[in-house]
Amino acid sequence: MVESEKSGKKFTAKQIRALVCPDHLKQRYFSVLPDVHLYVSVGRGGKKAFCFRFPIERTWRVLDLNCKFEDTLPDALLRDIMLEAQSRAADLTARVNRGENVFEKQRKESSPTLQELFDHYKEHHLEKRGKRVLDNENNFKRWFAKKNLAKKKANEFSHGDAGRLHSSMEETPGSANRAVQLGRAMFNFGIKTHFISRKDNPFAGVSLYRENERDRVLSDKEAAKLLTELEAIPAIHSRERTLRDFILLSLLTGARKSNVMTMRWDEVDLKGGTWSIPAEKTKTQRAQLIPLGEMEKKVLKEREQLLEDSGVIERDCPWVFPGKGAAGHMVDPGNAWETLREKLGMSDLWIHDLRRSLASSMANTGADVSIVRAALNHTDTRTTLKAYIRTSQQVQLEARQKAQEAWFEAMKHQAEGAEDSIAKKTAGNKPVQDKSKSKRKAGTRKS
Repeated sequence: MVESEKSGKKFTAKQIRALVCPDHLKQRYFSVLPDVHLYVSVGRGGKKAFCFRFPIERTWRVLDLNCKFEDTLPDALLRDIMLEAQSRAADLTARVNRGENVFEKQRKESSPTLQELFDHYKEHHLEKRGKRVLDNENNFKRWFAKKNLAKKKANEFSHGDAGRLHSSMEETPGSANRAVQLGRAMFNFGIKTHFISRKDNPFAGVSLYRENERDRVLSDKEAAKLLTELEAIPAIHSRERTLRDFILLSLLTGARKSNVMTMRWDEVDLKGGTWSIPAEKTKTQRAQLIPLGEMEKKVLKEREQLLEDSGVIERDCPWVFPGKGAAGHMVDPGNAWETLREKLGMSDLWIHDLRRSLASSMANTGADVSIVRAALNHTDTRTTLKAYIRTSQQVQLEARQKAQEAWFEAMKHQAEGAEDSIAKKTAGNKPVQDKSKSKRKAGTRKS
């Protein structure tokens, strides 16, 4: 937070030295010579400098006058610096009054980068509101940093840049839309908090792609094929083995991709058979306790042994899936996952489909919706109910056939009943033979 003190009085050297910034503020401005908009900026750490501060479109704009000073300076030297600052401020005031934009050059040079804008958004919004910090960090790296946009100046990022970013991800419309939404949120927050000087959001007006909700799940044959391939990977510390363990835990637990990638050893209780995911790491902001079966515990025990043998755990690494980047943990399965999908002929399979596959399989085997909901840590039952809609084709076919058989069986019974009724009516309505006529006919003879 930044605050301004509008005293309007002339400060002596002694008074300037006495200026301090309160602990709850990052910076405070003190008006020294209002006529020329000369201020003293005082940082929380005690750093001081003369600056030019001017209101434009309801926003205070600041120019550094390159007149920093220490409190230990002699009075005479401090007065000289103040006179130089006053002269520069007076010149800037005159230029502004003539309609010149003295802030344009500084706007371009001092504009925060997209990385700095995201860090500001994360620190002052995501973390304070308990939002999904880790997911947003990973998404920023994937969608901005990997596309060499992190170092681009926020004030120079255009609407065209935003549109090109979106269109470059056309093949994955969901991710493309999420990238736009993240960029839009970053810039809105930066503008609102005056972290950036621009007033327009470059992501405003970017039309989102239409998204078709995925219903891809593994069939029983595909699941068997995948598990067979994973089990064939040797028990040595390698990229393939790491992918194998990651895929197995994702499939067996149904946990979200980000939760598995950031899994810590202190969250796992192998003896008690539980994995505790803290609330700040879950999408629903609710802590999740996942019971671990024998299969999951076997994967984790073998992984722990492999990491110990390779010396990773000895270096006090807290992550179940360590990474080489700054995060310290896996951030993306990468090329190994692409290679595996192509080898299995499942190029359309996504990591999140593993979670959906578990839900669908549980539904197929008759698990109650409340059990599936708890397993996936859903807050909305409607989300869980989709697992019951996304059952396998075979299960759907069997259910349809049972319904069809019931209909046709009922139709058959109804038809048989109708035939019996007609037969009875027919039998009851037979014409009665006239016996007198029969007798006459029998007694008539030709002469």
